[in-house]
Amino acid sequence: MIKLLNIFLILIFTLITSCGYKPILTKSNYDFSFNVENSLGAEKINTQIRNNLENFIGSSKYEISLISNKQTNTISKDTKGDPKILEIVLNLNYKVKKNNKVLLDKNLVQRSTYNNISDKFELRKSEEILVENLTENFVQEIISSVSRLNNDN
Repeated sequence: MIKLLNIFLILIFTLITSCGYKPILTKSNYDFSFNVENSLGAEKINTQIRNNLENFIGSSKYEISLISNKQTNTISKDTKGDPKILEIVLNLNYKVKKNNKVLLDKNLVQRSTYNNISDKFELRKSEEILVENLTENFVQEIISSVSRLNNDN
């Protein structure tokens, strides 16, 4: 029994210390910054994107314009006709400019399906979490596209 415990502890220790996991987007050597010129559409989405992008400080300065949209669709209904499965769709059109020249003009779509909940407070909280997660995907896509653009220059 002690031998089995020792093998287990060695195995766990080896896995924990030799795991080289490092998130891709936590590199702190991004050498660019953003100025959000204008934003139209869904205010919560635009605010979350703005707050995340304005944390970058670097020598290359990009201006960005945001147009966002949020839709909630009913995918299926139960026998009573009440929504059973819902879908949330976020659209983002963004333009990245430098020296008044448009470098990127992209349209992104993120969607997720979820089950309806009878407790509307819990449903609203669940939708807010989904919107935050999908918006974070937008931010990561913007950062990676500008990073590729910045590396090309």
